[in-house]
Amino acid sequence: MLIDRTRPYLETIEEEARHFHPYPQRLVEQFEQLDRALFVPEDLKERFLHRVHTNSGCAGLLSQPGVIFDMVAYLFLHGNETVFEGGTGTGYQTAILARLSRHVITVEVDKDRLEASKERLGRLGITNVTFLHGDAAYGAPQFGPYDRMIFGTASSGPVDQALIDQMGPHSRLLIPTGSYDPARRMVVGDLLQVDKRGDGITQKINPLYGGTLAFVPLVSPRPIGWTLVNGEYIPSSESTS
Repeated sequence: MLIDRTRPYLETIEEEARHFHPYPQRLVEQFEQLDRALFVPEDLKERFLHRVHTNSGCAGLLSQPGVIFDMVAYLFLHGNETVFEGGTGTGYQTAILARLSRHVITVEVDKDRLEASKERLGRLGITNVTFLHGDAAYGAPQFGPYDRMIFGTASSGPVDQALIDQMGPHSRLLIPTGSYDPARRMVVGDLLQVDKRGDGITQKINPLYGGTLAFVPLVSPRPIGWTLVNGEYIPSSESTS
């Protein structure tokens, strides 16, 4: 791959891609072709645009390119999958998923953010995405079962049965998980990987990040979510409110 020196994060993508077998050529091409600057909201451009072509993120909106690459690569998309995405953000990962799969169902709790992302993908000519406003922790059972599920916000623990029931017979779900760090206002931990093969379910930590993965919490009353109590997020399963 010829490295675009104006977008140094492509060096990170190339390095990450070498760890996957087979080499994820179609995914690498999406990072080459999609201009990440198109996915920066207007109100953030002055503060964030100068960093958009580095391997930097913006919490809750636009994750680091390297992290997005790894998570999507671990979905091992072939092009015929129905994918659930929890947390649309600015639509950057949504666009990548849409170009690599048959159809994407994406759920976002912020309605304005959802509409802005829908407009961005429309301008790119991406039509195989269904945009839903709501709590991603509930999934979207009306469109399931899903071949792949991926979340851009962090859970407070194992994936519950309500989401597992939305997984297809040979499917995978990926979601960040860990402990809430009040200093960073982020959930810091690992990537939880859930695999379903027929009636068998395995939930395990993907060792890629070694406890360093940081995402905003999945705010939801559902058991895998987080609830804000006295200015600090606690697992919703522990909340009495």
